[in-house]
Amino acid sequence: MTFKPYHDPTHLYFVTATILGWKHLFVEQPYAEIVLQSLDWHRRHGRWSLFVFVLMPSHLHFIIRPLGEQTIYTVLQSFGSYTAHAILNQLRRDGKTDLLTFFAQRRDRDASKQHQIWLPIEAKNVYSVEFLRQKVEYTHNNPVAKHWRLVDNRADYSYSSACFYDRGELPVIAVDDVREWM
Repeated sequence: MTFKPYHDPTHLYFVTATILGWKHLFVEQPYAEIVLQSLDWHRRHGRWSLFVFVLMPSHLHFIIRPLGEQTIYTVLQSFGSYTAHAILNQLRRDGKTDLLTFFAQRRDRDASKQHQIWLPIEAKNVYSVEFLRQKVEYTHNNPVAKHWRLVDNRADYSYSSACFYDRGELPVIAVDDVREWM
């Protein structure tokens, strides 16, 4: 059962989005760029504040706060829909028929959709400073986790905001400083 967050305009949210079948789609730059550009677009257009992110080969974690009239539901629907359509279009342009067939035929996909690339996107309300710290660390430590070992130092992973917090360097996309919430 997918956890359903409740919308509270004062809350931050810890979000996880995973590619159906845990396919390692984001090892190829065009697909990673789609996700990164969408994260950035939502921030630049005042849909959310983006505090923390990591884009792994098959999934991503990020911490956001919807802004203005936006709710957690509207921003995640927008993000998920746009990235799914853009990735599917890129797969078609790249002639990746094997992946298109996989996404169309998965039994765990939503039967009302012709293709589906995301498992249900999960969001959890950040209800305490302790929970926030835990999720910031968890997110930034993903690339150095034993089962991934993508880099030796988490701040060296290019698809992460760890370099901003660990070294004061700008990540591949801009982030808002989560430390003001801690």
